[in-house]
Amino acid sequence: MKNKSIAARTTFVLTCLVSLAVCLSALLAYLAYVRIQENMIDKLMETESRRLVARVTRFGGDWTKPFERDMGPSMYAWGESDRHPADSMPAKLRSLPLGLHHLDQGESTWHVAVADALDGRLYVLYDSIVIRHQLRDFALALVAIVLGCSLLALLVSRSVARWLVTPLNQLTERLTRWVPSSASAVAWQGNEADRLVEVFNRVQDQVDAAIADQREFSANLHHEIRTPLTVIRSDAELMLRGSVKDPEGVRLRLERIAGLVQEISQSLESTYNLAHARFEDDARVHLRSCVDDVFENLRLEAGKAGLAFVNAVQAGHEATLSRHALMTVMRNIMRNAILHAAPATLVVESTAEGLRFTDTGPGIEPSELGSVFERYFSNRRADQRGGEAAASVDQTGLGLAIAQRVCVMQSWRLEVLSPVAEGHGTCFTLAFA
Repeated sequence: MKNKSIAARTTFVLTCLVSLAVCLSALLAYLAYVRIQENMIDKLMETESRRLVARVTRFGGDWTKPFERDMGPSMYAWGESDRHPADSMPAKLRSLPLGLHHLDQGESTWHVAVADALDGRLYVLYDSIVIRHQLRDFALALVAIVLGCSLLALLVSRSVARWLVTPLNQLTERLTRWVPSSASAVAWQGNEADRLVEVFNRVQDQVDAAIADQREFSANLHHEIRTPLTVIRSDAELMLRGSVKDPEGVRLRLERIAGLVQEISQSLESTYNLAHARFEDDARVHLRSCVDDVFENLRLEAGKAGLAFVNAVQAGHEATLSRHALMTVMRNIMRNAILHAAPATLVVESTAEGLRFTDTGPGIEPSELGSVFERYFSNRRADQRGGEAAASVDQTGLGLAIAQRVCVMQSWRLEVLSPVAEGHGTCFTLAFA
C-alpha cells in the first residue's frame, strides 16, 4: 500500500471499515438469533411439558397404557411407567434426570423436557433439524448482505476518494501547467502526494533558476548599458572642452552618440519585453497569415540589408496557440536573419510540428551553435572579431534570447542547425508540440 495512490488507499480503508462494521453487525445478529431461538425452544418445552402433565394428571391414578403423541413439526411426547413402557420412545431418554436437556445428534439437537407424571414420567422432545435449516438460510442471507454492502461500500468509497483528492489533483495540474515537463513526466501516474512533491520540486528549481537568471541578466544589462554611456560621456566632455576642432570630427562623435543612445533604447525595450512578457490565451491561428504580417513589418529593414523573404507555409496550416507569442518568436528569428544572414534569402515553411526558418547566409560556426541563444552573444562575438566588424554591429544581442525565453514559457522547442548545405545557411526549427 506504500506506493498506492491516496485515492486507492482511501477506497481500501473506507471499504474495509464498512465491511468490518457490517461483518460485526451480521455476526452479532446471528449470535442473537441463535440465542433467542434457543431460549424460545426451551420456553416452549417447559410450557408444553407443564400443559401435558396437567392434562394427564387431572383425574389422578396411574398409567394404564403408554402415552405417545406426535405433536406437530419435530415435536413428540411420551408418557410411561415401569409397567407400561412407551415402545416408540428412544431408549436414551429414560436415563435422563428431571429437567431440560440438550442432546447433540449431529445435524440437529434434541431439546428434551423430563417431568414426573402419575406413577411414571412424561417426556417431551423437540428435534431442531428444521430450525437448523432455517438458521443456515439466515446465515447465507447475512453473508449475501455482507458481500452486497461491501461491494456498495467499494463503489461509494471510490467516489468519495476521488472527491477527496480532487483539490490535490487540481493543484498538481495547475502547477504542471505552470512548469511543464517532458511528456514522460506528465504521463507518469502515481501517488498524488508524490506527484505534487515532484511538481513542487520543479517549481522550486524554476524559481532558483529564475533568480540566478535574473542576477546574470541584470549584470549583463548593467555592463551593456554602462559601456555606451561611458563612450557618450567621454565624447560629450571632449566636445564641451573644445578638444574636437574640426566639424567632421564633431559630426562623427555626434553620430556615434546617437547610435549608442539608440542601442541603449533598444536594450531597455528588449529587456522590458523579455521581463514582462504576457501573452493572451491560446486560439486557432492561421500560420501563413502570421508570417505575412511579420514580413510586412520587417520589409523595410530587410530591403536595406538585402534579405529576401519567401513564405512557403501551407495555405491551410493552422495551430492552437498564443498569436502574440508566435509573432514575438518569428520577429526575433527574422530580425536575426536580417542582421547576420543578409544578403541572403529566408524561406519559412511548414513542418509536422511547427515552422522552419532557413536562410542562405554564411551560417554559424559549429563551435558557436551552443551559444546562439545566450544573451548578448552576438555582441561578444563581434567584440572578439574586433575592428570594423565590431564597429558595424548595431543590435542589442537579445533577439534569439527573447525567442528562446518565449518558447520556454509556451512549452515550445526552438532548435538551430548550421550549416545547412555546402557549408552555408542556417535553419531554425520551431516546434509547438
